[in-house]
Amino acid sequence: MSNIPESVLKRIAVRFQNELVLVAPVDTGRLRSSINVTTKGNTIIVTMVDYAMFVEFGTNRQRPNPFIRNTIQTKLHNIVATEISKYYNN
Repeated sequence: MSNIPESVLKRIAVRFQNELVLVAPVDTGRLRSSINVTTKGNTIIVTMVDYAMFVEFGTNRQRPNPFIRNTIQTKLHNIVATEISKYYNN
């Protein structure tokens, strides 16, 4: 993503964060409220509570709920394509 303008990358980050919040499992709401997607240079940075990795990959007692990987696989490409298209078609 090195040639994407910063404004486009920020819009991609916001939309990706919104998608993650929508699909994150909810017990107390702490996981959802902790999801934060920012940009630094050419990089999109995703942060959330530490236990998100146990939700994503599971534990001996809990089945995995790969909400992050699923969102990347099913939504991120379309988000990127849409935002790049908007930028270059305006």
